[in-house]
Amino acid sequence: MANQGRKLAVIHHRFAEWVPALKDAEPRLDIRGAHPREWESMDPAWLAEAEALFCWMLPQGLVASMPKLAWVQNSGAGVDHLVNHPELPGRIPISRADGHFGFWMARYVCGHLLGVAQRLDECAEAQSRAYWNPKLIPEDLGGKAALVLGFGRIGRQIGKALRELGMAVTGVVREAREDPDFPLRTIAELPGLLSTARCLVLAVPSTKETRGLVDAGLLRHGNSNLMLINVGRGDLVRVVDLLAALDSGGVGRAVLDVFPEEPLPADSPLWHHPKATITPHHSGPSTPKDLIPDIIENLHRFSQGHSILNCVDRQRGY
Repeated sequence: MANQGRKLAVIHHRFAEWVPALKDAEPRLDIRGAHPREWESMDPAWLAEAEALFCWMLPQGLVASMPKLAWVQNSGAGVDHLVNHPELPGRIPISRADGHFGFWMARYVCGHLLGVAQRLDECAEAQSRAYWNPKLIPEDLGGKAALVLGFGRIGRQIGKALRELGMAVTGVVREAREDPDFPLRTIAELPGLLSTARCLVLAVPSTKETRGLVDAGLLRHGNSNLMLINVGRGDLVRVVDLLAALDSGGVGRAVLDVFPEEPLPADSPLWHHPKATITPHHSGPSTPKDLIPDIIENLHRFSQGHSILNCVDRQRGY
């Protein structure tokens, strides 16, 4: 007989949106929610019986208040903050979801790249002066090299979008493999590809192999026309080395949506660097419409007392 009324706690800054959406997806579950800053206002007796948690950041002390916790569903793709959380035991399975992040992030990447190629800032400046400038010819991106570091579900969608712009796309992966549509190279080959690349998109998770990967040693192989776009994780990039590369011309422009510390501190030099574009971690928003199809099977399985599928490999970090 199915286990009726199993409890799922939603601790999320947009819990008011997620709770009804999750109830609609699996009405057999008893679902309650709170903002991460207000989780202690929840009924402690109910929370102590809850066996599942839907969250992004994990508030301090929450796990201790959920002794029956048996599953954590992350509200996004990156899980380093959960895998490395000191309060979350390794025995508790974690599942992730990337929904339509590939489409969201592909639009983000192409939008920023096209904004520069079409010289939109210069057009806006000319418009502000009512000045018709026929010399503002767009850059032709056709045939220019685009590198996508991390070529899973998200990275591949970004690669497809860049290819539609006419760019020559290469996926960069941890271990060599074949792809029917794109050339793939390993991370070890990345330095040799940077000198002629127009853009490098970071779409890998944060793992012990990728943290600090984009450092001075790698960036010295770049070029003054290279646009670095990070939609992966903030700690992939050594910020001090990136700033030096921007100043020296090893990187032409940096578009950064993720940072080692978020929100980005007000005193960070990135805010005011003329070659940096800063966005508030919005390249892949988590929406019920996009994510619930990814997690619906596990919601059904949890409601019926079955094991969770496709859990994160804690050793690999994703």
